[in-house]
Amino acid sequence: MALPVERAAITIPLVRELPRVISKRVRLPRRRASVAVAILAVVAVATAAAVGPLAMSRTAEGPTPAAGTADLVGAGPSTSGTASASPTGFDYASDRSASPQPTASPTVPTQTPTAEPSPSACVPAPYVACDTTEAPTALPSADPEATPFGLRVPILEYHRVKPFETETGYQVGLVVPPEVFAAQMDALRVAGWQTITMGQLGDDLRSGIEPVPKSFVVTLDDGYEDGYTYAYPILQKELFLATYFVIGSQIDKPGRLTVDELQTLFGAGNEIGNHSMSHEDMRYMPADRLVTETFGASAMIARDVGVWPQSFSYPAGFTGPAVISALSKCPGIETAVIQGGSKPETWPNRFGLPRIRVGPGTNPQDLVERMNRYLP
Repeated sequence: MALPVERAAITIPLVRELPRVISKRVRLPRRRASVAVAILAVVAVATAAAVGPLAMSRTAEGPTPAAGTADLVGAGPSTSGTASASPTGFDYASDRSASPQPTASPTVPTQTPTAEPSPSACVPAPYVACDTTEAPTALPSADPEATPFGLRVPILEYHRVKPFETETGYQVGLVVPPEVFAAQMDALRVAGWQTITMGQLGDDLRSGIEPVPKSFVVTLDDGYEDGYTYAYPILQKELFLATYFVIGSQIDKPGRLTVDELQTLFGAGNEIGNHSMSHEDMRYMPADRLVTETFGASAMIARDVGVWPQSFSYPAGFTGPAVISALSKCPGIETAVIQGGSKPETWPNRFGLPRIRVGPGTNPQDLVERMNRYLP
């Protein structure tokens, strides 16, 4: 253990004075020079024994730094083993030392991630976020620079097929009683007409293919349950198919088509089309809302049915440039229908195809004659 500095300062003078003190105390005669030499030798040995450890201790500790220099960058490490703290907090001593050896990282058990529904899959709030089937990619279409290929396929527009007495209010004007609907379908079958879906019509327009002569389309808007309970059995009897335009947010709601019913209809060859998410006028909606009304509703239908819709029906038939732009970006959609209209059925006009509105007062034979005017 090193001696304190104060202790060393007292000890060294005492050692130096030992010969003189001894000479006075002992009072050796001059003739005893040999004895004096021996005493001096003993003193020298004692001095070396006292000063030697002190020198070694102070050498190990290093020189005492001048006042105000202990915290300067570059000051050596202290004997306690703790590096001096620098003004910047950087450990300069460790920075100059050899690179540290890497330590083993703790083993973290690997976990298989759980699949989570993607909110963007049904684009998203405020209506729904859901997992759905993969969106289809756009299929090649006819050359837009070529002469437009056109078709003349009657598209019939229905809403409700149910008894009058079960409906009140403004909806009465949308009702076609089951017996009237059955008579209309039967008259068309007897006249040689047969159905295709809007999806098939879109495929034919895209590919430039003529469908079977006397082909027509039956569409039922809004996705009411009577389309399954009343209209579907009549269509089955005539071997007809239809396109059911459903509102995404209304699926499985009271009085609307359920998921099971939609799957049954689709499994029988009918098409489930997109009638928007909310059934509100889309002309004044912001861009993000238009995505929800088009892509979002299609994704919901694909989730429930397993196939993305190929066709769209505008709420109340209202559309505009922004609506068409959003619809054109919706995966799977090839065509869209309006109410009424007279534009030709061409691929460039695929998002504004006209329909024939059918009501309870539409005479079956009159309907056949009107449709015959579509023939070449």
